[in-house]
Amino acid sequence: MRILHCLSQIPGKTGSGVYLQAIVREAAGSGFEQAVVCGLPETMPVNETDLAIEPENIFATRFDSNDLPFPVAGMSDVMPYPSTRFSSFDEHRLNLYKKAFSKILTAAVEKFSPDLIHSHHLWILTALCKELFPEIPLVTSVHGTELRQLQLAGHLADKIIEDVQTVEKALTLNHDQRQKVLATYNLSPEQVTVTGTGYRQDLFCSDFCNKEKIPTIIYAGKLSRAKGVLWLVKAFNNLNDNAQLWLAGSGDGPEADEIKTLAIANPRIKLLGALSQPELADRFKQAHIMALPSFYEGLPLVLLEALACNCRVVVTDLPGIRELVTREAVKDGLVNLIPTPPLSGPDILLPENEKTFLLHLEKALITQLENVKKQQFICCHSLQTTLNETGWQQVFRRIKIVYNEVLQKQD
Repeated sequence: MRILHCLSQIPGKTGSGVYLQAIVREAAGSGFEQAVVCGLPETMPVNETDLAIEPENIFATRFDSNDLPFPVAGMSDVMPYPSTRFSSFDEHRLNLYKKAFSKILTAAVEKFSPDLIHSHHLWILTALCKELFPEIPLVTSVHGTELRQLQLAGHLADKIIEDVQTVEKALTLNHDQRQKVLATYNLSPEQVTVTGTGYRQDLFCSDFCNKEKIPTIIYAGKLSRAKGVLWLVKAFNNLNDNAQLWLAGSGDGPEADEIKTLAIANPRIKLLGALSQPELADRFKQAHIMALPSFYEGLPLVLLEALACNCRVVVTDLPGIRELVTREAVKDGLVNLIPTPPLSGPDILLPENEKTFLLHLEKALITQLENVKKQQFICCHSLQTTLNETGWQQVFRRIKIVYNEVLQKQD
């Protein structure tokens, strides 16, 4: 089987990019022939994408170039690298974007002749795949950020929803997201199936855990307000505790600068920068608590990665989280859920709600720090079952079933 994967941004730098790398790696292990279309800065070599395929089968649309004279357009408004917001797209910029990706897509299909296209996000690139190659079956992984962009870049929404109606299959991360996709995109129930997300079980595990002597909280992700990082730093600063906070990740622009400035002022907070998967696994094995006070998530596999490394968790009570981490883990206190605050739009915390959110976050951190000091060990059987079943090998097995179904229908 020949699969052409399509991602409109840089592989490996965000959740969808890690997902792409994992699926390519699993498919390569199953003997699939593969190529990838992705969006890269003009100066980034294709071999830096860490994709398990030959460089000649990576087709890059180049940003900050003559064809696209602006940074990579990101599916989140704050990316871990210089980026452009889709909300800033006028008709001219949109046409440049479509033209550049159409050129690369056409070259990839002509050279590689895929049996099937697997795109990421129900967004512009997926619509282009169907417009240019209606005869090639199209499977699309939903990551959740496209649902947010439908609100943030509302002037693009109607056309995108119309243009993705004929995708063969949309793959969602959980059942809640499936319901949102059905309601938002008006797809039929037969078009949308849950395949979930996964993590690297070879890296993220309890083997060789060496926890810090000082209680350690870690955050991993983009340094942005939407991820709740600013309030995590503020909450940590309010704690009267001999603990430390690690911030793993990067960001660009005033939001990241604000977070970094506040963090640097506290000697108990360490900025780790962007980490590779092996580096992040090592940090999780040293930390005691993983904090993710985000206002919007698709399905954060970073929670599974941390739990697999024997970290306790503090996370916002977002749709799909209880399903992911299991209700038993919440009941037993291994996972502490923070009430989701009222928001403006998909991910903006209203000033009048900041105080309450901060208090909830502080309380959750204090509770988990106390549990760490008690050296409590919890054996959560349902969580262990989830961890065993959510490796990338299992996720790809479900995706492979979809590939075969789609191709059989075409025959």
